[in-house]
Amino acid sequence: MDECIREIHAANDAAGFWEQLYRGKGSVWKDTANPLLAETARHLTPGHALDLGCGEGGDTRWLATHEWHVTAVDIAPTALQRTSRLAARNGLENSVRTEQHDLAETFPSGAFDLISAQYLQTPYAFPRASVLRRAAHALRTRL
Repeated sequence: MDECIREIHAANDAAGFWEQLYRGKGSVWKDTANPLLAETARHLTPGHALDLGCGEGGDTRWLATHEWHVTAVDIAPTALQRTSRLAARNGLENSVRTEQHDLAETFPSGAFDLISAQYLQTPYAFPRASVLRRAAHALRTRL
C-alpha cells in the first residue's frame, strides 16, 4: 500500500514541479534545436516524429521546419502552450500536434519514424513501465 501511495505522490510532484518551473519564468530554454538532433535528423527522410519532453518546442520547431509531422509531448500545460505558440509564429501549426502526458502513466498512440528525447529529464522516478520500452514499441522501423 505504501508503495502505491508513493507512486501517486511522485507523479503528482513531477507534474507540479515542471508546471511551476514553466509558469515561474518567461522562458526556460532556448528555442533552438539540440545540435545532436539536428545533425542526426538532417540525414533522415521526414515522416512522423515524437518529441518526448518537448519543453518550449525548440526541437519540435526544427523538426517541423524540416518537413516532419511532430507530436510534441510534455507533462506541463504551460510548456505545451509555448510549443504551440512557437509553431504558430513559424507557420508550422499544421505540422505540430501537442499532447499532455505523464509518461509514467500514459504514452502517445501511433507509429513514429523518429523518437526524440533530447531533453527528457525529471527529478522524479518513472514509477511504472519504462518510457524507453514504450518508445521502442512505438518506433516503426523504416526500410
